[in-house]
Amino acid sequence: MNKALITVIMDNALAFILSLPLILIYFKSLSQENSAWRWTLPIWLLNHHMIRYLVSFGDIFWVVLMWQFLFVWPICIGIYYYLYKKEDKWGFYIGLKKKHVILMGSLIVLCISSLGICMYDTNQKVISFHEQVMKELEDSSDRPQYLIQKSVTPSTLLSLSDQINEVRNGKVRAATFPWKSKVIVVMDNEQKEFTYVRFNEGWKLDGIYHESSSDYSE
Repeated sequence: MNKALITVIMDNALAFILSLPLILIYFKSLSQENSAWRWTLPIWLLNHHMIRYLVSFGDIFWVVLMWQFLFVWPICIGIYYYLYKKEDKWGFYIGLKKKHVILMGSLIVLCISSLGICMYDTNQKVISFHEQVMKELEDSSDRPQYLIQKSVTPSTLLSLSDQINEVRNGKVRAATFPWKSKVIVVMDNEQKEFTYVRFNEGWKLDGIYHESSSDYSE
């Protein structure tokens, strides 16, 4: 699948899931035929586009997550509970009409499935990108300068230049989210955890924030 298309699908799926409470309030207002809360639709669209835009800046995306889970979600859940308690027709499913429940359930399943598939594909691309960065570093005539130009926090990578051969020959696995990826390199007696962050439409090496020494050869 086209790399750009995968990124678009992944970002939209993530934005929909994180903005879910806002769209639930909108559907709740439709169930009650109450126009007072339909302002949540433009707020949902704004929030959705904000997430889609900021996920490309992986090193600051944690701020967006804090905003969503500590501010947007609690307020929306409180509003939804308030509207639910005012409901006169208790025959609804979780306070929504059946057609809205089916629509929301289908969209949630679609977004979660799409997000999982895209994250798996992106995981493989991040591993390939990591291997490319390590090869370029190995071939570079000025490794410290390369790290300064190609990484976010080069100070965490000072020991990498002397260990590049071992790193390139190590076993690589990764765990990738839409905004950040952890690439773990297992060597004979050491393990390094590289962090990569989204940078526009691609990825950028952030640094090494965790290392451990042991016998991993078995």
